[in-house]
Amino acid sequence: MNKKGLTLLEIIISIIIFSLVVLGLTNVFVAGKRYIQHNRLRMGGGELGKYFFDPVQNTVREDIWSTTSPLGTGDNSTLETNAMLGGIFYSVNYEILPDYFDSNSNSQIPNLTKVRSQITWEE
Repeated sequence: MNKKGLTLLEIIISIIIFSLVVLGLTNVFVAGKRYIQHNRLRMGGGELGKYFFDPVQNTVREDIWSTTSPLGTGDNSTLETNAMLGGIFYSVNYEILPDYFDSNSNSQIPNLTKVRSQITWEE
């Protein structure tokens, strides 16, 4: 018997294999796009953190901290600031911790204020 063409079963199996390969590649591209978008948002959050810390950095002086700091007084105060960047709403929360505690030496360091910021956003 001389066979010159493909049977219907061979064509169906090849279409199924091709569809699975294309579906797998599509999932890889979708996951990559999500990963890139997440990292762009992280970079935006980092830039906003730097942007909001610049005024603090310019006014840090121990003798006038409580009167000129854009974050308030130096007594466990918090400040929340919001920003919109690229259509994404970012929320920046600052917390001022006087008498910084050094976890490496397990001791408190007087006259050193720690400012902690937390930047959140929704993807």
